[in-house]
Parts: sequence; C-alpha cells; structure tokens
Amino acid sequence: MTRTRKLLTVSIASVLVLGIAPALVACSPQQLVQDAVENAVKDVTGIDVNIDGKTMPEGFPAEVPVISGDIGVSGSLGVGAEQVWTVSFTVPDLAAAYKEATGKLLSSGFVSDFDATAEGASTGSFSNASFTAIVTATSDGTSNTLTYVVASKPTQ
Repeated sequence: MTRTRKLLTVSIASVLVLGIAPALVACSPQQLVQDAVENAVKDVTGIDVNIDGKTMPEGFPAEVPVISGDIGVSGSLGVGAEQVWTVSFTVPDLAAAYKEATGKLLSSGFVSDFDATAEGASTGSFSNASFTAIVTATSDGTSNTLTYVVASKPTQ
C-alpha cells in the first residue's frame, strides 16, 4: 500500500512538473512576479491590478494626451468602470516635459484644477467630464520622471 501511494504521488508530481515547466520557462522572472502580485491583490481585494512595465497601461484612455518618450513603468487598477492608470516617462528636461504635458491636456479640453512648481518639481491636477489627471515632474538626482495618474470619474 505504501509503495503504491509513493508511486502515485511521484507520478502526479511528475505530471504537474512536466505540465507547468514549459509555462514557467516561457515566462520571465519579472512576468512571474507581476502575475503573482496581480493575482494576489485580485484575490484579496477584488480589485484588478495590472503592472504593464514599459508599455502604456491596458485601457489607458485615448482622450488623455501624453508626451512621447521612454516609459519607465506603468500600471492600472480598478473595479468595473472605475479605473486608475499610472504611466511614468523618463525625460531629459523636467520643465520642458511638464510644459508639454500640461499644454496637451489643456488644448484637449482639460481644465487646470491645481498647478504648482517648487524646488524643481512640478505637479498639477487637470480634469474633464470623464477623467482627472494628476501630472508630476520630479528628479531623484540621477533621472527625471514625468508621471501621469489618471482616474475615471465615477458615473452617477
């Protein structure tokens, strides 16, 4: 009986390893971590989280204009129609990137709710009927980052 149980356990384990191994090999370690985090948050909170890495976050609203450039990190979270998207661009010139970002938002119908610059960093809040966009331009001393945090407004 014990030998049969061990043989069955080894057989099942082998099938599982052979079935899972190709999927694991196809995924990068970063993708495995991203998937684990996304699934854990979804399981605990019911909130969809997507860590998209160096691409525009899935579902980012087309009516929110962004600057062009290298994306450092992006992601989204939300439940149903209520979503929040974040995307950060690495930029060579903070002031120019912030001016471009705010200009694009204003020219596309967003209004400025708040805008401030202090000690080389800038932040502003902009909104239209559907979205609120917070734009920040900051430096950590080695790189400059312009970040958008865009939230859908709740439907009433």
